Amino acid sequence: MSQDNQITIGEEISLRSLASQLNVDPTVLISKLVQGGVMANINQNLDYDTASLIAEEFGYSVMQEETTSISKTSSSKDAVSRPPIVTIMGHVDHGKTSLLDFIRKANVAAGESGGITQHISAYQIEFTTSERDKRKITFIDTPGHEAFSALRSHGATLTDIVVLVVAADDGIKPQTVEVIEHAKKANVQLIVAINKCDLPNANPDRVKQQLSDQGLVPEEWGGKTVIVPVSAKNGEGVNSLLDLIILTADLLDLKADPDSTPEGIVIEANLDKQIGPTATVLVYNGTLKPGQVMVVGKTYGRIRALQNDLGVTISSASPAMPVKLIGLKDVPSFGDRIEVVPNEKVARSMTQNHGAKGKLAKEGENTYPIIIKADVGGSLAALEDSIKKLKVKDATIDIVQSGIGPVTENDIKLAAASSALLISFRVQTIKRLIELAQKENVEIKDYWIIYDAIEFLQSELKRIATPVFITVEIGRLKVLEIFSSKAKLSIIGGEVTQGEIHGDCEAVIYRDKEEIGKAKVSTIRTGKLEAKSVASGTQCGMEIASDIIIEKGDVIAFIESREEK
Repeated sequence: MSQDNQITIGEEISLRSLASQLNVDPTVLISKLVQGGVMANINQNLDYDTASLIAEEFGYSVMQEETTSISKTSSSKDAVSRPPIVTIMGHVDHGKTSLLDFIRKANVAAGESGGITQHISAYQIEFTTSERDKRKITFIDTPGHEAFSALRSHGATLTDIVVLVVAADDGIKPQTVEVIEHAKKANVQLIVAINKCDLPNANPDRVKQQLSDQGLVPEEWGGKTVIVPVSAKNGEGVNSLLDLIILTADLLDLKADPDSTPEGIVIEANLDKQIGPTATVLVYNGTLKPGQVMVVGKTYGRIRALQNDLGVTISSASPAMPVKLIGLKDVPSFGDRIEVVPNEKVARSMTQNHGAKGKLAKEGENTYPIIIKADVGGSLAALEDSIKKLKVKDATIDIVQSGIGPVTENDIKLAAASSALLISFRVQTIKRLIELAQKENVEIKDYWIIYDAIEFLQSELKRIATPVFITVEIGRLKVLEIFSSKAKLSIIGGEVTQGEIHGDCEAVIYRDKEEIGKAKVSTIRTGKLEAKSVASGTQCGMEIASDIIIEKGDVIAFIESREEK
């Protein structure tokens, strides 16, 4: 097959992008997916396997591209240097949030230092380096709880540099190792900040040895890993850390084109009661401005206002700048890409065919449909990621639809039409909608802890999974005597040597350790009494039917079918 018929696809690709690579109209792909049981739209993301199957139908061979940073350097000839995007990660108790807070408060612009409040989950500082240069750095906050590993994974692909925080008094923990793996997989630069060095029981050398065991050998020990001792409490070493971030960014030669078509990604989203749907967006190319019309995942809108991390309205958002976007029709999802389009008519046509999410249907697959509503995009992404990993035998979860905000009347109608369970995660459902759900025979399950939702869904999958039966040997009998043998029916005596035997079991006959046939027991007696079962070490007699003539010394194994748990 020629190079012209070869395409490269990442872990996911939008239907529109795939159609472009295959040189076909998107409606052709939508039709193909509908035939396979998927109600698709032009913005829907397809996983690699689904996209590969479709591409092969059109005569293309497919290669999977390696995961790279979404904030990679622009190749545009008009590209200019941009600030680095830094994600601070680490174990939940190792001071990640304290370090983020200290950096922000110590580097806030003049005139903003009184009672500052962070309004979004990312911020940008202006730092004066040791060489007296003023440089900007963007920081993204990520949840520390291990249930949100999906978000940390997303965070690693969004970022240029990961700062791994390890407490000097506690050392490496399982979450620390998880962060290291995320950073390696995302192929991003990693700097280690050993925090709490001000504590009397701090042991930075022990931490360095543990890091070396994970393949992160400190520079001072001849390795390549930059390690900085810091204290988020008193600020010791923090400026050195920021200097090293700037140095690393300069080596990466990060660039973006502020005049190109704006691109970005949603890193948080919620429903504000006063201003409606909002999305925190990280711009990684181009410049966002009020008045622009954009498509964001399944929704669209005209930008009414942009706010920085202080909640201050700004006139534009340049590359590597986090900004709150106001003006969307609905709440987007974590990880949704943003795309600026000419007008609302185009945006509406790109999103109006949105339907239920799904993959190509597999024949005989048992699915459990659910609809998820969550408080914020981070919670939704973490819950969806955990749910997508659930599978019991042939039973899987089908996420029909998911979104931000409380349960709505449309959610209930969709749940009724698709026989789906409604999961309300960290949001409350009003009484009127609870009553409507009862009327429509729709069940709403409220959860505040991710593990409770996962545990319930796991039990439901076990309930609907197709039973798988296995044969289990429960006991063995050695034949000691043949009392009668005629017309395929024998009366024998023997001793149970292993386990326990039952009259309603299938029996397998062995001679000299080789299976020679099967048999069926009709009656078991101990003495003159009929018995339902006989335990190991007990002699008994039995009436047994078989095409095989049973001989003294044969071993009979008793087996039964059991459902595999």
